[in-house]
Amino acid sequence: MTTISSSGVTSREEVLLHSYFTFLANFSQDRAREVVEREKEVCRCGPINPWGQLLGALVQLAGAEKQYLALSFLQPRSSVFLRKEQSLKTMYQNIHHDCKQVMETESGKWVGRVGE
Repeated sequence: MTTISSSGVTSREEVLLHSYFTFLANFSQDRAREVVEREKEVCRCGPINPWGQLLGALVQLAGAEKQYLALSFLQPRSSVFLRKEQSLKTMYQNIHHDCKQVMETESGKWVGRVGE
């Protein structure tokens, strides 16, 4: 589905990304996550699909942003024996890696198309 805007044609993906980042900018991480999870259900993208990979990274980003804004990474650990949660830095590194992987996958497709 595409919509026409003043600047031209806007794809469904662009509309989703715009609303997602608008929610993040307004500190509504749960709403941003809901938007992406709804899209994952609608498109039924597998983890192999680059769009599905990006949607997964966006869900993780919303969770990391919520944790960052709660400043929970500053709270001391209560016990050594509890399950160690993933550090915020590691979460951001994993998201970065996932996004980089999507970019490399997609750039390989474009390079192949140009060479044809």
